[in-house]
Amino acid sequence: MIEQIAADLACFLRSAQLAPAIDGDFALAKVSRLEAAWQVDDMDDAEAGRPEDLKMTALQDGRAYPELDRGADVHWYAPDHISDYLRRPRRTPTP
Repeated sequence: MIEQIAADLACFLRSAQLAPAIDGDFALAKVSRLEAAWQVDDMDDAEAGRPEDLKMTALQDGRAYPELDRGADVHWYAPDHISDYLRRPRRTPTP
């Protein structure tokens, strides 16, 4: 049976697959919860924001969110459903 997942969760998981190419220390197993996620309400470019356009940046002390290119169009939210997904036990592949 194929599990249906939210689009933002699918994008997050794809980003997690790509992240080690940018930061070799990244591992999805180290992520236990997401504090915030963002979306753009007025997305004219259907290709914009693909996980393949992934960028990583360290936040400065005291900053809750990074600066994003789209400014006022960006809306932050608590991705509790993604954190719930990350807390689920995962099956490990058998050899």
